[in-house]
Formats: sequence, C-alpha cells, structure tokens
Amino acid sequence: MAAMYALIFSSALRRLNLKHRLQAATSGCRRVPQFCRSSIQGFSLPELCVVLALTGIAAVMAAPSVSQWLWRVRVESIIRSWAADLQSARLLALRTGQAMQFQRTTQCSSVNLPNGDWRCGWETVTANGTDKTAVLSNALNGELSVMLSPSQNILLINAEGEPVAGGMRLVVKPRLNSTLLVISACINTAGRLRLVNAATCS
Repeated sequence: MAAMYALIFSSALRRLNLKHRLQAATSGCRRVPQFCRSSIQGFSLPELCVVLALTGIAAVMAAPSVSQWLWRVRVESIIRSWAADLQSARLLALRTGQAMQFQRTTQCSSVNLPNGDWRCGWETVTANGTDKTAVLSNALNGELSVMLSPSQNILLINAEGEPVAGGMRLVVKPRLNSTLLVISACINTAGRLRLVNAATCS
C-alpha cells in the first residue's frame, strides 16, 4: 500500500512540476522563476562558429555577383549620362540658335589619350566665335573604357540641334575588358540615338 501511495505521489509531483514549467514559459517567468532560470540559455561556442562559417561562405559566394552588379550599374549610368547630355546639347542649340560642340575632356589622365577615348568625361561648349564657354560638363575618373567610333574628340551640333556627323557608336565597359558588361550608344545618320547591350550596333 505504501508503494502505491509513493507511486501516486511521484506521478502527481511530476505533473505539478510540468505545470509549473509551462506557466513559467507562458507568463514571462514571473510566477515560477526557479524553472525559468534553467530555460534561459545562450549559444554555445560551436554553434557560433558554425553560424560564422556559414555566413562567411555565403559572403564569398555572393561577392562576384555583387561586384558584377556594381560594375553594370556604373556602365549603365555612364552611357545614359552621355546620351542625356548629348540630347541636352542638341536641345540647347535648338533653343538658342547657336551651334554647339560636344567634346571630350582629358583632366583625369596625365598622358595624352588616344583619339576617341572619352574616359575622362565630356562637356558642351558654344561653337560660335573664338570665346568658347562650357555650358554643361560631366567629369569621370577614368575607371571605365569610354570609346567613340569612328574616333572623334568633338561632335559638332548645328544651330538646328542636329549632329553634323552620324553613324557613330560609343562603347562603354570596364577597362578589364569584360564582354558581359558592354553597352553601346548608337547614333545613325539621321541623328537618332539608341542604346544596345552589345559592342556593336547591328
């Protein structure tokens, strides 16, 4: 009989212990703090090492994609800026009735750049008279290859806002010759401009 009472008492005590643990978990450990202290645990050192290792592996795997994306953003930004500034020069010539020159700058390089190399940026200047005034400029740091073909350093725009020369192509890409990040601005003989994701306009 005593053994039966001991079994019943121990079973009731286990149920009471479990009930107190559940109450501590649901009531913010206010009612039974002695059970809550045992349930609050931090991360062990092996767990932290595993998390840090997985984070490092993920960062290494994502680095090339992030770098590729950053270069693409730079290339697209330069090609669109060049096209927008050329259009602004044409509109300025049409509005003022003055011929304009859309020309490259060379301030980012200490050596003479080859013809057609616009890596340092460009500017729009008035073409009438000897006193040429820059009305718009865009300076670059030379980290991208910006080549105009056929090789020209100045694009003349007449007073009607039309480029004097047509059939040109501006190719922008990283200077490490990445063929995956090439964008071209193509100007046909009628002066219309379009952007293509290739090194050619065909």
